[in-house]
Amino acid sequence: MDKIKQFIQNKLPAGSFARNVVTLMTGTTFAQALMILVAPILTRLYSPEDFGVFALYISVLGILAVISCWRYELAIVLPEQDEDAANLLVLSILICFGMLAVTLLLVAFFRTPLANLLGAPQLAPWLWFLPLSLLATGLFQAFNYWSTRRKQFKRLAVRTVMQSTITSATQIGAGAVYPAFSAGGLIGGSIIGQLTATGRLAWQIGRDEGKQIRAFVTVKGIKRVMYRYRKFPIYDSWSGLLNTASTMLPALLLGYFFTPAVVGYYALGHRVLAMPMGVVGGSIAQVFFPRANEAKRSGNLDQLTLEMFQRLLAIGFVPILLITIVAPDLFAVIFGARWLIAGEYVRWLSLWLLFVFISSPLSNLYSVMERQRDGLIVNIIMFSTRLLALIIGGIKGDALFTIALFGITGAILWIFNCTYILHLAGVPARKAYITILRQVIRGTPYALLLVAVWVVSNNSLAFVLAGIGSGIIFLIVQAYRIKKTGAFI
Repeated sequence: MDKIKQFIQNKLPAGSFARNVVTLMTGTTFAQALMILVAPILTRLYSPEDFGVFALYISVLGILAVISCWRYELAIVLPEQDEDAANLLVLSILICFGMLAVTLLLVAFFRTPLANLLGAPQLAPWLWFLPLSLLATGLFQAFNYWSTRRKQFKRLAVRTVMQSTITSATQIGAGAVYPAFSAGGLIGGSIIGQLTATGRLAWQIGRDEGKQIRAFVTVKGIKRVMYRYRKFPIYDSWSGLLNTASTMLPALLLGYFFTPAVVGYYALGHRVLAMPMGVVGGSIAQVFFPRANEAKRSGNLDQLTLEMFQRLLAIGFVPILLITIVAPDLFAVIFGARWLIAGEYVRWLSLWLLFVFISSPLSNLYSVMERQRDGLIVNIIMFSTRLLALIIGGIKGDALFTIALFGITGAILWIFNCTYILHLAGVPARKAYITILRQVIRGTPYALLLVAVWVVSNNSLAFVLAGIGSGIIFLIVQAYRIKKTGAFI
């Protein structure tokens, strides 16, 4: 343990980018690992239909959450003075409570028509809890960016662990004790976890920085920052709304064209694939935002952006390649035979989610460079194209074809998005494509190993174990590279 501590202190000094990423990743890794571990239990307590209804609830929440603070929360990191940041924090909180009232009215009048439109009438009674979920999510987003500005990453890591633990325990308990709750157990567990963890984060901020925030905040100050950062609600809110909607669209339109079971297969596949990517990607995005803001001021944003793109691709490409190859067998072995189709969906979603993982930190550059208008245009193109792909697949009446068309279209668009962000930062597209080509070459041996095992054994369990083994080899190679170069991220 002493050697490990010494290594961390030498390689990851306090306050460094890598140390902050590791701090966030520690909490996120535990949280995501816990949710992956409980997933086989949940898939045996809840049916694909239950997961489908839960996915529809989360999709509606995710779209509304984007505008819960009108995107002013993103601006909290940007001001040089803490006074402006504190006024932005309070402005975000006030808007969030206003959105709570608006959402309550919408639910009161439109919950049943919306549930019927999505092909899940059983969702209607649970939509009453949507305003509460929106409040917890919106407040967390505001507190999250304030903590990021203050570089309180340990605080955020603890919050993530708490939410995951409470959510998982509540969902398992509800499914085991009250099976009649069906999807309500999943929805209720998510709400309780959100509220508890966000409440604790609010208490910590009030305890540590409450006096400072109250001293800075004035009505005049709120009006000033509201006007100064008006581009966020005008452009970034629509951009974020379209971006999130394009991610949530599959669940919503699969529910409209097909059945809740199809939505459930998609939801589980997306959840299992996105979780590991989120462990690293979300943590890096959290720390990269303020660092990119500093790099812009110092004039080395292009170098920082290219390095980030190269490292994110190096981290994500091989694991995604392995999952793409073994996904159907992996899902059948871990979650049960009835979930094999979810693995088929994952094959077509994997490349898209790889570039979502890479773009998650880099997309902050639209805000850093105050190019929200460009981000809005890109997201309009992405949303429109992917909506068309889902409608074409839905009209054809083939769920797998719909997922495949959506995944391929999404991958192409997100590659374009990455390239354009790099261009804005001053990085030539040629360097991005060379980086991608190098990763394809480096990942080929891992893929060939899996193909060889399948040809020799033709056994699903052996195939899955070979995939896991290849992943372990990849981690060993990465660990050796870190030890040799001292570069974590």
